[in-house]
Amino acid sequence: MSIKCKVIWLAAVVAVMLSCEGKTSTSDSTEEVENEELEASLEEDLEEAEVEEEKLGLNDEDNSQLDGVFDDFLFAYIHSRSLRRERTAKPLLLEHTERPTEALEQFDPEFELSFLSGEYFTTLYDNVSQMQAEDEKEQEEDSIVNLQRINLNDGTIRNFLFLREEGRWELATIREATFADDELCDFLTFYARFCTDSLFQMQSIADPLHIVIQDTGEEKEEESIDGIIDADQWQTFCSEVPGGIISNIRKGQRYGGHRIVMRKSGLANGLQEIFTFTRERGSWRLTKYEN
Repeated sequence: MSIKCKVIWLAAVVAVMLSCEGKTSTSDSTEEVENEELEASLEEDLEEAEVEEEKLGLNDEDNSQLDGVFDDFLFAYIHSRSLRRERTAKPLLLEHTERPTEALEQFDPEFELSFLSGEYFTTLYDNVSQMQAEDEKEQEEDSIVNLQRINLNDGTIRNFLFLREEGRWELATIREATFADDELCDFLTFYARFCTDSLFQMQSIADPLHIVIQDTGEEKEEESIDGIIDADQWQTFCSEVPGGIISNIRKGQRYGGHRIVMRKSGLANGLQEIFTFTRERGSWRLTKYEN
């Protein structure tokens, strides 16, 4: 049953209840106000459900249009309960590094994937060319995507493995891991401190720092300001870096260990920031910033 159908069903049930209540008792003004508020709330929920399903293209039973590009599928999967029920493996397996795999009896995707419900998501690349190649390639070729929930606070990684079989994306497996289990261990350990320790952050910024700033003038024509700034000017250009829990959408990326490009992508506004980190003489440093 879709979200829309659920809301309609709930509205009908409440309407019958209110009707029966009116026949058996006399409601005072307070009860009438509560009933009116309830009806208004149901109407609002119905309208929101209709709009949401229309946006996601889920007004019918055919969801095949979502299976071409993984990013489109992921957006719909996060926002549609009916799609999550349909496209989650049963049973859903949880793999551990130090104990046997278990079948999850309960899985709450709204909680598990809540790290993608903010204003942005992040993706890590080995270099800019790799990032551009992913944007330009035919993403219909993807068949395995690892969505990582990276907790910078406790050093854990939760891997959500999505597979596309017979043209349909599905959440197939969840794997628990730590930084030590991942090839990005060295960088993630560095970055966990970089985003929380302001003094360490300043010490880890190249001086001078290469920046590329997109400037929209009065005529709405974007121009790039490409130059360098002193490290102590960093806060003027970027007051906050991604922290806490970040994501990484891995579509076959390979990492060489000497450079990481972190792209921070806005979910609603299409804006993005790109942080380039380089490992020099055993230490990571932020060497370029773009917005």
